[in-house]
Amino acid sequence: MKFVHTFWIDEGKDPLEAAFGWCSAKYHLMSWALSSLQLHKFYDNVELITDTKGKELLIDQLKLPYKKVRIELDNLVLGGIPGLWVMKKIYSYTLHKEPFLNIDGDVFIFKPFPEDLLSGQLIAQNIEQDFDYYKELVGLVGKTFGYVPFPIKSQIKESLPIKASNAGILGGKDFRFFEDYYKLVRKFVTENKLEISELTPAQMVNFNAVVEQYIFHCLSSDMGIEVNYLLDTVYDPSFFESFANFHHLPFKIPFMHALGDYKKNGWVCDQLANRLRLDYPEYYYRIIELFESQGGDDKVHGAHEGFSNSQKLVSSFSIKYSGKSEDEKFSRTKGIISSICNQEEIPTDISKFSIFQAIEWLEKELTDGRSMAILNDVFDFEKEKIRLTQSLPNDDIIWDNEQEAIDRVNLSFATDQWKEKVMLKLSPLSMTIESEWDWSQNHVFFTRVKHNNIENNLTLEPYYYRTLLLPDKHHGEIIEYLLNPMETYLISLLSKEAHISITVVKEQVILFFENVNEEKVLVYLEEAIRFLAYSGVIFLKMD
Repeated sequence: MKFVHTFWIDEGKDPLEAAFGWCSAKYHLMSWALSSLQLHKFYDNVELITDTKGKELLIDQLKLPYKKVRIELDNLVLGGIPGLWVMKKIYSYTLHKEPFLNIDGDVFIFKPFPEDLLSGQLIAQNIEQDFDYYKELVGLVGKTFGYVPFPIKSQIKESLPIKASNAGILGGKDFRFFEDYYKLVRKFVTENKLEISELTPAQMVNFNAVVEQYIFHCLSSDMGIEVNYLLDTVYDPSFFESFANFHHLPFKIPFMHALGDYKKNGWVCDQLANRLRLDYPEYYYRIIELFESQGGDDKVHGAHEGFSNSQKLVSSFSIKYSGKSEDEKFSRTKGIISSICNQEEIPTDISKFSIFQAIEWLEKELTDGRSMAILNDVFDFEKEKIRLTQSLPNDDIIWDNEQEAIDRVNLSFATDQWKEKVMLKLSPLSMTIESEWDWSQNHVFFTRVKHNNIENNLTLEPYYYRTLLLPDKHHGEIIEYLLNPMETYLISLLSKEAHISITVVKEQVILFFENVNEEKVLVYLEEAIRFLAYSGVIFLKMD
């Protein structure tokens, strides 16, 4: 079986400017480089299907080591619908006259694919089920499209669960299937060109998945061809938190797929870049030099752009956060004040007060000490975030600290001896906020705001929470991450001494979590160490 990358550059797109879903263009190229180099680590027969511009970029400039390069995607007009980019990818599957496996450029393997997977007539990554956008778009197809192929129609008619085959990897021994698949897709798109053209831009993004992944599943089911899946779990929309666990490297994870919103996640982009730098420095610096030679896409060094020399001595995060309005800095405090006033039926217009005046006034009006305790807690949380953000040093120091932590953890995890010999130390730039209620709004693994309805805290009893603050250079913001109990205890432990041996840490956590199975405690501890070390929060060194 041969292994394939399919890459092209759409007309009018500059690969040194267009991010293709990533935080910036640089990470798009780093993703292709890491994906390609990891494939070549395990397989000799890796082929690139591309167009002329793609060949110039990946081969001539990045010098990626594909065994065979085929320029097959120039000047193709397939379907003629702007935004339906997946047609070119599906067409590329028909170019293979032997068993093949296409791997997306945001897929990274760290072990060979299992042999029983590669023996399949058809192969895909995993089954997806009941995603909202499939429900919406398949519903539209059934109700409004003039031509609905039988494999889709039968699925809709029988009211079967809406399943799709994730195409992070796609192929198989039955390469002839893909000719039928492409013909079906081509007719479906051609016959429904008007209806497809009326989709909104957001719908069109997801319609590409319907065309490739849903139709693949419908047709393979209709033809009775079994699909071998790399991941045998049926994933629902809640699965997204486990597909880009770079902190499980270098040896603990065989496969990653930075799909969807992962590409816009600053933490994921940083981990991707550091992995390429650690494992393939020649290619990492080649990409850096390529962008530097063009004078663009350098968000790290461009963070202080437009600032004075004196401002460059402090963190760009401090400057940006200081420039926020009071309403932005104390949005949660103001929200709690409004909720308390509504709950206690206290008529007032808090917009006429500063945040300090509002708290002072409310303290005189309130008879409920519990509400005041909650208000003081959120106010202290937001004040502490301001203080910690203002205490950050120059950006270069922040990134050097992060890089040192990642270099150390990668070196430590190169052998299982770390579980007996490693020493742990809290980073001097570690920033956490303690509170009695959960006020955190962002999760480090998500680009979207965490759905934390802070008003619910008015009905909750106090507890102990610790929120980690992490600078995100890609979005210029400070991420808030609510630490879990193991992470919370580990940071508390490390804050008491300069260095602590892993042996002492194990003893302490087993004692602290005495009511939890010891084996589980050690699993949770390793996960906490990995995540915090790769995030630059703790330093490791071998004793």
